[in-house]
Amino acid sequence: MRSSGGNSDDTSGPARDVPPALPLSVRVSLPAPTSSRGPAPTYSRAQVAAAAIRIADESGIEAVSMRRVAAALGTGPMSLYRYVDNKEALCELMLDHMFGETELPEPTGDWRVDLAEVARSLRRAQLSHPWLARIAAGRPAMGPNMLEIFEYGMSILDRLGLDTVDMLEIFALVSSWVGGFVQEEIAEQAARRDRGLDEEQWQRGMARHLEALIDSGDYPYLARVARAGADRDFDTRFDRGLDRILAGIEATLPG
Repeated sequence: MRSSGGNSDDTSGPARDVPPALPLSVRVSLPAPTSSRGPAPTYSRAQVAAAAIRIADESGIEAVSMRRVAAALGTGPMSLYRYVDNKEALCELMLDHMFGETELPEPTGDWRVDLAEVARSLRRAQLSHPWLARIAAGRPAMGPNMLEIFEYGMSILDRLGLDTVDMLEIFALVSSWVGGFVQEEIAEQAARRDRGLDEEQWQRGMARHLEALIDSGDYPYLARVARAGADRDFDTRFDRGLDRILAGIEATLPG
């Protein structure tokens, strides 16, 4: 459907007075104020976001700072405040810019298929940038790209005879579950990487640890899980979990 890859804002256009009471998540999505005095802005917010994302991809979200992003753009730290108020606003900008890369396919008319594809698209976006899930958690969807995903998801649910509150809760349920799943997935990948282990070495080490726990006799349900051979493949677990959530939603639909 689209892959905009950036914030819709540009630094050009008429000046706009932004009420200071507006939260950062809203202010950062509005056109940057312009002034007849002083030089014209050199960069767009999309360029600022892209520079910050490159740093986060290379060194982690902790490495992102106003000073470092300014250096990457070849400008002074104070000039960056013409585009964003602080690092929190910068994270908001990065978040919306990244979700602009989320592919939204044309709806098929089957709400389960369409909502599942939204969930998979959100997962792909967050896995492609491991720091993304961390800054996305708990932040309201107020940027133009995030709002486009929200509108798309709500339009899928609008055909099911639900009231607006139910539609919102269902969309929030799916998107929150995806975020939590991805954070667990990334955490396990990071744990393996930090220990310098490949998949086979990780499994051998975990098997020895599980064997000791099971042999203690203190964890009967853990023993049952181990004997059942629970699938550790994240793709399989994601699809099975998503199917259960969608089935639960379907069971509560009107009529």
